[in-house]
Amino acid sequence: MKNDRFTDFDDEVKQLVLDFERTVMRGEMQFYDIDELEMIIDYYLEVDDKEPLISALHLAERLYPDSIEIKIRRAHWYVLNKDNARALSLLQALERQDPSDTDVFYSLAVVYGEMGESEKAISYYLRAAKDGWQLGRIYANIAEEYVRMKNWHEAIQYYLKAFGTDSYEEYVLYNYLDTCEEAGVCDEAYEFLDLYVRDHPYSKEGWYCLGCACRDLGLAERAVDAFEYAIAIDKNYSSAYYELSLAHEQLGHIGEAATALTRALDCALERADVFRALGQLFMRHENFDTALLYLHKAFDERPEDADTVADIGLCQLRQGDDSSALASARKALAIDQDNPDAMLCMAMVYDSRDNIDAASDYFERLIGSQRCNESHCRFYTLFLFSHGFYDTLADFADESLQLYPHDTFYSTYLAAAYFYTNRYNRFRRLLPDVMPSVLRELCPEAWERPALAPLLEQLNDSNTTTDNQ
Repeated sequence: MKNDRFTDFDDEVKQLVLDFERTVMRGEMQFYDIDELEMIIDYYLEVDDKEPLISALHLAERLYPDSIEIKIRRAHWYVLNKDNARALSLLQALERQDPSDTDVFYSLAVVYGEMGESEKAISYYLRAAKDGWQLGRIYANIAEEYVRMKNWHEAIQYYLKAFGTDSYEEYVLYNYLDTCEEAGVCDEAYEFLDLYVRDHPYSKEGWYCLGCACRDLGLAERAVDAFEYAIAIDKNYSSAYYELSLAHEQLGHIGEAATALTRALDCALERADVFRALGQLFMRHENFDTALLYLHKAFDERPEDADTVADIGLCQLRQGDDSSALASARKALAIDQDNPDAMLCMAMVYDSRDNIDAASDYFERLIGSQRCNESHCRFYTLFLFSHGFYDTLADFADESLQLYPHDTFYSTYLAAAYFYTNRYNRFRRLLPDVMPSVLRELCPEAWERPALAPLLEQLNDSNTTTDNQ
């Protein structure tokens, strides 16, 4: 429905905008005071609706040509159109006109943030904070600038400062949780969110984020409860159903995981996404017949989705039907020539047919793609090892460890590559970071070498924690 666009706005804004669209947008004359025009312009800025926004700006500038507030909104229009230079020039002129206007400081901070100059953005946000207005949003924005600089500690501190005000918005909880995950302090996030939901028991965002923190810490049963609380508050909270499914899967409750996803069908914006998630769930547990059933449902809902077609190909490949898999992968690439899962499927099909050159070409194309993820990197690692490309494997595993530090999967395969390329000193140095049982499968000959056997026998899989399956 058209009026759904006003869900996050009060009735006054809704009536002003609808009146503006009934009159001014149709060429009729209408008078608005400056506060009303500011609300109308702010609405269009928020929803990024450019045509009525420029009409509202023109009207406001004609009625109130000297208004600094309207000029500030003109600067935000420039930012919306990626014209940061004009926005900066206008705001700097306003700053010279009134060196104490905190609204100008805030807008300058936004522009500098858009330009990637985070330190300048932070300095202007701090100046804007001096009047004590909208501190929650200002502190959250400062936190996001620190996130851009990957200064996780400072970001977390400013998110916490935002929560200490009355003006923060609950979406900030998601950003706070993401930052804690980046910083590796999920336990701190859990402690904060546990207290947060006690103080805000009807915050669906709070319960949702607590559930995510619990799942990250392996507290899957508590995660299930948290997600169910979020759903009880808002039965249309589709993201909570997806996360609830993952929590049940973490507990090994595959039936409950599937049920959680089917519950999302009544509220999901795209039913195809739910069916694809169900297909992927059953793929992960090697129930390929059921997986294909749901993937085809997803395809029926959205036949142009290359990701779904690629998933069908990967599922067919796991069933041993490489001809159908190849056809599906080609179909996915015809829809999206850079689809990473389609390239993976092509590589694996050619590998299964012993066409190593073609498989290598697709793997190299995949690894060079910006859409390559950690799962793709693992498949490439396995491919390199299985064909004895140890020099390439050593380079790739070493690079992967830069992206995924302390991941014993890459450490183990890197150690194996060093062993088979006679780099025994490097092999020894990696031993504290490997999974011994996996390493023994990869290079059992290492245990037969007198110089290495005593060191290898001292290793214990309990010393490492990364799952290498």
